[in-house]
Amino acid sequence: MRKLVLFVLFAMINISVFAINEKPTKQEIRTTIVKLLGKTDFKIKKELKTTVEFIINKKGELVILDITCSNPLICEFIKNKLNYKKVHSNSTDVQFFKMPLRILKS
Repeated sequence: MRKLVLFVLFAMINISVFAINEKPTKQEIRTTIVKLLGKTDFKIKKELKTTVEFIINKKGELVILDITCSNPLICEFIKNKLNYKKVHSNSTDVQFFKMPLRILKS
């Protein structure tokens, strides 16, 4: 009986380990986005605030849905730098994010 209880306990622990679905936190995604954006190739005269709406697809790629900003050059820069770039995600679910970004003057 004791062996059966230990076997069931061991099986439950193993099943729970494989059932964990790692989704990246918002802070991890923000850090990845900042690294991917890097520095701009052009001068920015004043600080800009943008909002980026994106999903992380089943392949772990960022897919840009919408960028809200006043400067079309900045919108294009963000889209080119981020669209379809890989992020760390073991999740098989599509995840939606809406993230504000500040672009500092350079």
